Amino acid sequence: MEWASLIFACLAVGCLASAQEDGVDERALSPLMKMAMELRSKKAASGDSSLLMQMAKDIRAKQAVATTAYAVTSAPTSSAPVTVTQAPVTAAPTTKAPATAAPTTHAPAPATTAAYTAAPGPAHEPAQKPNIIVFVADDLGRADISYTQGNLQVPTPDIDRLAWDGIILNRHYSNPICTPTRGAFMTGKYVFHIGMQTQAIGEAEPWGMPLDHPTQADLFRSIGYSTWHLGKWHLGAATRQYLPNGRGFDYTLGVTGGACNWFNYTIGWITPVPTSGRDLRENGKEVYANITNNVYFPELINNAAERLIRDQDPKKPFYLYFATPVAHSGFEPYFGAQHTMPQFQLRPPVYQFSSLFPERKKCLGIIQVLNEQFKRLTEAVVNKGVANNTIIIFFADNGGPLARHAAYVHGSNHASNWPLRMGKGSLFEGGVRVPGFIWSPLLKKRGRVTNQLFHVTDWLPTLWEAVGADPALLPANGDGFSHWKSFQAGLTVGPRKELVNNIDSILHQYAMIHEDQYGGLYKLIGGNAFDNSYFGWDRTEGTFAGDDSWRVYTPAEINCNFPEGIEVSKCLPNKADCLFDLLNDPCELNNIADSYPAMLKLLQDKIKAYNATSVPALIKPQDPAGLEAEWGGWWVPWLDPEPLDKVPLTYTPFQDSTNF
Repeated sequence: MEWASLIFACLAVGCLASAQEDGVDERALSPLMKMAMELRSKKAASGDSSLLMQMAKDIRAKQAVATTAYAVTSAPTSSAPVTVTQAPVTAAPTTKAPATAAPTTHAPAPATTAAYTAAPGPAHEPAQKPNIIVFVADDLGRADISYTQGNLQVPTPDIDRLAWDGIILNRHYSNPICTPTRGAFMTGKYVFHIGMQTQAIGEAEPWGMPLDHPTQADLFRSIGYSTWHLGKWHLGAATRQYLPNGRGFDYTLGVTGGACNWFNYTIGWITPVPTSGRDLRENGKEVYANITNNVYFPELINNAAERLIRDQDPKKPFYLYFATPVAHSGFEPYFGAQHTMPQFQLRPPVYQFSSLFPERKKCLGIIQVLNEQFKRLTEAVVNKGVANNTIIIFFADNGGPLARHAAYVHGSNHASNWPLRMGKGSLFEGGVRVPGFIWSPLLKKRGRVTNQLFHVTDWLPTLWEAVGADPALLPANGDGFSHWKSFQAGLTVGPRKELVNNIDSILHQYAMIHEDQYGGLYKLIGGNAFDNSYFGWDRTEGTFAGDDSWRVYTPAEINCNFPEGIEVSKCLPNKADCLFDLLNDPCELNNIADSYPAMLKLLQDKIKAYNATSVPALIKPQDPAGLEAEWGGWWVPWLDPEPLDKVPLTYTPFQDSTNF
């Protein structure tokens, strides 16, 4: 057995030597290979051949520890199937439960540079409240980042570096589309409790995130933070009250809608009528073309972030909500188009990718932009000298949009959620289980993967506790749980024992996840998905069954436990509720509704109870008075007493300050 391990280690070392000779960026290597590289260098320095055997033992130990994350507990005994009903009930379920201790599951972390790593010694309470950076990726697929599926197609070394050095939230759940996720994140409420459960806000639609719910920006500003928003908003623009400055942000630069052309900052779509209007605003004021135009939008907001961090008073903490438009497709006036730049298209993983899949190739280039944006933000806090007192969180607003559903979700960026089922707009795992992690030197037990249930509403109470704020100042009846204590204790279980993916009576779709007393994890899903013509799995473009050359092992990857993409027991949620055992079947291949009627009924009753607490959806149709043609080609807060700026912006045209 020892010799088998020795052979494996030798192969790893040989691969590393080959990689170095070929000039491969070591940041793109897998965590295990990085560890092998470190041990190999130690052996070369010491000349001690026994280190090679120790390397084999370490690799084997890391693999053994990592696999404990997928340990399965016993499931309830099956019984005869029951008929699904939707009769309303009034009692709401109790969701809060205390966290219990469990062994820590450590993920191997690649070596980190000193710039990203805390000073030696245990984490300590900061002298002042820590800075917070919230990095929200747009329409990022589960397999579109390399730390999750170990995907060699899309190396994201700078994102991976902090993910492995922080805590990877391997069961991070968002809503299936952007506006609802952003509303849930900002308020800490389930979207069906704030009327945002049905759809994203379209141009000239007179509704938005309810004004009677304070946002994270409101709350953090109230305890002394500078609050900044950069990038996408998509939470309402009918009046200035709905814009970021009206929702607690001291400074904002970005677009109010869902996606824009990345060069002229126009937003439009083909329904209900073809539209295209400019939508770039700084602190609520229109940024005209003679001030800024043809500056790549990701570059524009990165430069703003760097300036804000550089110029911030070091004695005053900041909260940065960086809502990048990447990896969403950039919008042309009437159709989705992916806006890439040559410097990213020419990077080896993109350039060498097959031209038989041109749109996927563009997507890979855009993901390189995403990695570059994240890198520059982390470098900004390092250069400022505040990295050791900063918390950085990363997550996606929803799964990647499948090309087949582009007409339903405003275009597709040819993302990949493989091996998860479906994608953006769907309550299957591919639409809601997204990449997410937290990094900070203030974390006492980091460099690991946790599989605890985590919902986007949990960020508000978690960050609030992390900065030492008074929990009594949080709004009552929030739906989130603070995970800070479990993070600090190194636990792989948290306070959340169930979550509701969504309940929408208009589109008739619902789903929730419940952890039973034995640690089993069960998901109920029912209702519609688009036109109900497809409920399947879309393989990553450029790959095929039996070819794993584009994948490497990572403890954060998903093991389906069944052949990937091949359904075992059919699920048609529009005809009958489906039930899945997510521990044994994370890819939703085996519908066990008929075999586990007791669990099915329990979750159906819970859905009914949650539904009894929901509020009506706020959605309203497009208002012709708000169309851009009525306002000189601009999207404006048309229902505001001052829809146009009284004093226009006047300053020197934008100058590029970096080599992006």
